Amino acid sequence: MKTNRFFIILAALVLLMTSCSNRDERMLTIINEDGSCSREMSFHPYKEQVQASINEPIEINGMYYNTDWERTWSVIGDSVQHACPMTQQQWDSLQNVFADQNVPDKILMHFKRHYQNVGEMSDSLTQAVRHLFKATASLDKHFKWFYTDYTYKETLAITDINQIFPVSLDRFVSADSASYWFTGEPNLAAGLTGAEQKEMLDDIEARISHWLNACTMSFIYAQVWLRYNKIENPPVSKEQFLALKDSIVMSPAVRNMDLFKSLSQVSNILKDFYQSDAYTPLLSDSTKWERMLETKYKSYHNLVTMKPMLDYVMPGKVIDAGNGVVESNVVRYRFSGERLIPHPYNVTITSRVTNVWAFIVTFLVIVLAVGSFFIRKYKGGNIKR
Repeated sequence: MKTNRFFIILAALVLLMTSCSNRDERMLTIINEDGSCSREMSFHPYKEQVQASINEPIEINGMYYNTDWERTWSVIGDSVQHACPMTQQQWDSLQNVFADQNVPDKILMHFKRHYQNVGEMSDSLTQAVRHLFKATASLDKHFKWFYTDYTYKETLAITDINQIFPVSLDRFVSADSASYWFTGEPNLAAGLTGAEQKEMLDDIEARISHWLNACTMSFIYAQVWLRYNKIENPPVSKEQFLALKDSIVMSPAVRNMDLFKSLSQVSNILKDFYQSDAYTPLLSDSTKWERMLETKYKSYHNLVTMKPMLDYVMPGKVIDAGNGVVESNVVRYRFSGERLIPHPYNVTITSRVTNVWAFIVTFLVIVLAVGSFFIRKYKGGNIKR
């Protein structure tokens, strides 16, 4: 079986930890005092995407936008947004301005929607990613007379990780190691020398590689089992074949597979384990298996290529940004899809709005109270005379 280039690229995305966010690409969320909100996605588009009709749904970076999203485009560094679709004349003009450069790298396409509440907004995001992960959000408002605190929480979580990865990650690495590899937290490298950090990362990388190999073998093995009636003279029954799945998936042979070379190793592993060539014919059609693997890992591809900066604008002044960083009036969370693999991704932000009217009312109450006191005192003095 020849190399499955699609899966090799995906494996490299994790093994090389290519999780750098492009600061041009972002998801801007604005929360208003009345609970309404808006969300704007900004991405580098291809020509056919920015020129697509606004009457047709569109897909960008694994996200699907229906016609109820407002679409505009802009040149990086220019705050002016232009209506979509972009005309051919506008594209040609940009090509002249950015001669010998890639136009998509110089422009952004924006998708924006307004919502009555954050629940509606999170449901919209879940639909946009086609349930690749589920978004849930809440907004709590705490009135404290002189000020009102707003706490916004959002959680992004893979709904059924076994659909993407059929073998549990915790069989290969600890929860902390998995979290560190995919999210950078907790910081397991604190206090370690450079050599010690490399030793630790090499060990985690080997375990993650084994996990990816096991997931691939588990998927192929399950597909062979589904087609067991096509195998001539199998060395074991269909029931025995299924019962031995875990033994093969967790075997040293699978751990030592090199997905960067060839998936023919899968056929060889089955041959060596069962001492039989019975499964080789079924696995010989490389085109079919490559297509199946590509379909299987399309969701994974969409997940790890999502790397927008998550920007939030809250009512009033931010007093607690959680794990985010405050820049001016914007709270920024570094995000990439693979961060959802070990555990859900959480955003928590608290802001405070000063109730100016409360100070005015309080001042007037005090003035009236003081005034009443002196009026009563003055009247009392007149009565005594």
